[in-house]
Amino acid sequence: MNSDFPPRGGILHVYAHPDDESFGNPATIALYAGRGHPMHLVTLTRGEAGETNGVCAPGELGPIREAELRTACEILGIPRPEIWRYPDGDLDRIDGEEAISRLLAHYEKTAPEVIVTYGEDGLTGHPDHIAASRWATEAFFRLREKGSAAPSRLYWRTMPEKRRKLLNRNDITYRADYTTIVDARAFEHVRAHAEACHRSQRPHTEYARPGAIEMGAVDYYVRIFPEWRENSLFETGLFGEGHYPDDSTLP
Repeated sequence: MNSDFPPRGGILHVYAHPDDESFGNPATIALYAGRGHPMHLVTLTRGEAGETNGVCAPGELGPIREAELRTACEILGIPRPEIWRYPDGDLDRIDGEEAISRLLAHYEKTAPEVIVTYGEDGLTGHPDHIAASRWATEAFFRLREKGSAAPSRLYWRTMPEKRRKLLNRNDITYRADYTTIVDARAFEHVRAHAEACHRSQRPHTEYARPGAIEMGAVDYYVRIFPEWRENSLFETGLFGEGHYPDDSTLP
């Protein structure tokens, strides 16, 4: 067996930049990796247009962020992250058809059961996030139309409206239509370790402060496929593990 070939099955995350996995939903990733599900990640850029935080000169940032990502993935349980080299900050200028075809081929190669990406709002409205969501979502549905070994579930990562006051961030799109909540508080320590790997980037939310520690390890999603119809319930995981009757006790 070729050890360079990625494990098949599990969950594939499609994000735009290195650190989106660590500043986004690291506890979910660590939770499922710990349960033995293969974890996959496609990062569409090297993040070369980001801040440097005094770690390096701007022209050196691409390889620095790639190395930071690989270190974070070791902590999270992602053995073989795919780091593409589309231009950071300019994904809206890329040929979408080429990107969709490339993602579709990667879906076929890794055969994940679940795809996770941002919502159509990009979570923060970042054009690169929005493009990544659009391409990842379109590739998912095209593969299902082909009838081959397509993923069976698609989720958009989101931020619940109830966190608006606590986060106090105007750049985030808060939503009340989430369907799925992953309580990964047993892995809350992983966020700090994964975030620390991205030394060149400053997290925009300080999850170590009081009131935010638990919140940083409970992740919210909108299930896009199959369509969620249980409006009075919330799904407890990305594989349909169970249901919450309400979310009032979750941060």
